[in-house]
Amino acid sequence: MIFLILENENEIKSEYLSYLKSDWHIIKDFNSDMDNSLVDAIIIRSKITVDSHLLDSYPNLKYVCRVWVWLDKIDLPECTKRWIKVINTPWANSASVADLVIWGILSLLRKTSNKWTSLDDRFQFFWENLENKKIWFIGFGNIAKKLQSRISGFETNEFFFYDPYIDSDVWEVKKISDKNEILSNCDIISFHIPLTPETKNFLWKDEFLILKNNAKIINTSRWGIIDENALIKFLSINPNSGAFLDTWEEEPENPKKELKDLENCIITPHIGAMTEESNKNMHIFKEFIK
Repeated sequence: MIFLILENENEIKSEYLSYLKSDWHIIKDFNSDMDNSLVDAIIIRSKITVDSHLLDSYPNLKYVCRVWVWLDKIDLPECTKRWIKVINTPWANSASVADLVIWGILSLLRKTSNKWTSLDDRFQFFWENLENKKIWFIGFGNIAKKLQSRISGFETNEFFFYDPYIDSDVWEVKKISDKNEILSNCDIISFHIPLTPETKNFLWKDEFLILKNNAKIINTSRWGIIDENALIKFLSINPNSGAFLDTWEEEPENPKKELKDLENCIITPHIGAMTEESNKNMHIFKEFIK
């Protein structure tokens, strides 16, 4: 089987794919001069869009492998129509993102995102404990489950989730189907859902009116899930609230200046999966391991 890497070394680390090399598997990089009709599988990450035009270039393709958690950027119906199997690594960055969310929550609760002032000004850091907070997960997949396990160590025992694809309570986490109940009661709300037509602006301007004025909002999943203009207004008029964002509407451009200027908003440059362990895990396609 011939695997063709379609993105550069920064996106896809060829050394992490060395486990594929064998008498059965050959790996070629995107600079290879070869006959596309011989390619059995293509490997992508974040820059390539897999659509009918791309698929036409590989007439005998059997697999599309994405070094990533989500399957956006891949035309799944078109792959299905052509009997092409799509493979990703949905479990790979769970620990990495969960760790980042913990850091974001603690930074918001303790206001440690502020720049250093002086010892005399330390009283501005009187803020909140994580203990006994109500934590709400929008989407309860691999990352949210890993996050819940970590947060429980802070003696935070009130966990709730909203996920239409899960039918009942999970472990010590209660399923809530009423979106307004979530928004009106949450201390911390963490988003772990893909961007789809159904999740676009999942939290929009009218719903910000329901939130508690000290709610903390975490988004490490996808831009477009939160109405950013409404978020900016909410954070501006509620100084005790906060937001931690690892993604934003303008990606890959920089975030809005109004968002960056808010003292109660922390933004990181989409680094949820940026750990050595996570990066290695995202290259492991278990389907090909013998």
